[in-house]
Amino acid sequence: MHKLALAPLVFMLGGCLGLAAPDHPHPDQPKGGAGDPNMNPDPGTQPPGSGMPSCGGMDFALSRVPPNVMLVLDRSGSMGDPIAAASSTAKWDDLKSALQSTVTSYDASVRFGVSLFSDPASADPDGCGAGKVDVAVGPSNGGKVLAQVNAQSPGGSTPTAASLAAIAATAMLNDPTRDNYVVLATDGQPNCADTDVVGKITALYNAKPPVKTFVIGVGDGTASDPQALDSWAVAGHTDRPGATKYYQVNSPADLKTAFDTIAGGVATCSFHMSQAAPDPSLLYVWSNMQSVPADPANGFTYDPATQTVTLHGASCDAIKANPSAKVQVVYGCASPPIG
Repeated sequence: MHKLALAPLVFMLGGCLGLAAPDHPHPDQPKGGAGDPNMNPDPGTQPPGSGMPSCGGMDFALSRVPPNVMLVLDRSGSMGDPIAAASSTAKWDDLKSALQSTVTSYDASVRFGVSLFSDPASADPDGCGAGKVDVAVGPSNGGKVLAQVNAQSPGGSTPTAASLAAIAATAMLNDPTRDNYVVLATDGQPNCADTDVVGKITALYNAKPPVKTFVIGVGDGTASDPQALDSWAVAGHTDRPGATKYYQVNSPADLKTAFDTIAGGVATCSFHMSQAAPDPSLLYVWSNMQSVPADPANGFTYDPATQTVTLHGASCDAIKANPSAKVQVVYGCASPPIG
């Protein structure tokens, strides 16, 4: 059987996309028995590259689809205070340190952007200038994001709602080809004219496509009134199990863990195929040589509009936990079909 050469892959998880021609004319055609040397085993039972007889096929490049993540960060004057009585560093310095680690680690798999509030360039006498987009979301943006954050210091008030509205107004996160998120980190309640944070977060989620919002509460200013931030996380559809729905952080280590957990959670499990599947019912997915079922809860789905295969649940968790895992998509095997 004729095979095309493997196309080079340029993403963190190695892999290939095989568009395979079946070894028999139709999936329902009877195959030879186990002792028949002229017939392959069921092509749906052998992982690509296993060395066992299988469908064979033509191989194409498969690329990850990194999500957009806008970091919306509170730089109000109180961020100059320590995160807890026992801490010797300012919350703003703790935040910069946590971001340095997270953004560097996930720069290749997340399209970061940043907005700082209040706007350090605003002339508002009350320090209520809404944050603007300081760095637009984009690929390999970590250096720009960190430079912007490191160049600023705490000051001003807390125009949280207006800053979220400003992000929504740019339509920067209205990208239908990838997942879109806001990560809001603040150390207190909004104290400017507009305090309807729930309304702004709800508007982001109701956009097309929806934008989910993660919420990080920094220090005792948010811990003293968690119900408000709980409602923000619920509105953003990122509420956590348990009593506290958002990420409450009370130490520099907690802050780093929160950013890492969020970034790791949104790091993409979506893969763009270089060619559309002619018949989606003949698509078959392998992850690290293990078959992945067609299952929107713990397997894979295929979106023909964007030519994207997405892993979900346990299947997604597995490739995030193993950076060396290989994801392969084979077209033309007899089973299992997409439901």
